[in-house]
Amino acid sequence: MKSITGPLPRAAATSLCVLAVALGAGCGDDDGQGGGAATEAVGQRLGGSVAQLAQCRDWAPATPGEKLATIDDIRSQVNREDAGVSASELSDDEAMRVFDHGCAKPYAAGFRLHVLYARAAAFKPLRDIAEGEGEADSG
Repeated sequence: MKSITGPLPRAAATSLCVLAVALGAGCGDDDGQGGGAATEAVGQRLGGSVAQLAQCRDWAPATPGEKLATIDDIRSQVNREDAGVSASELSDDEAMRVFDHGCAKPYAAGFRLHVLYARAAAFKPLRDIAEGEGEADSG
């Protein structure tokens, strides 16, 4: 009996690719613009999340779908429900502006995205009050 020890034959590889596409994984030259559930967050993973290690160098070349997935991942880690602390949340547009502006300069390549997010979120209530969108306590 002859064993196959080399690379998969082209037909088998094509079949696997078709199966992967059918299951939603994607194969080949995907442009990454889909924004669907298969879009991955950018940055190095730690414990199933990129929130702690994602940096501006990961953000800059990312597609819009990858950026939204990264924002969602960071938001879910910074604003954890089990932390016992209530924190402000940035909308997707607010977080996109913070990251785009914070990562614009070359020296910012090593900035951690979760730090930018947490600092912007901490000042969000004050900004909302200053812009007339929040309510101040009238004690």
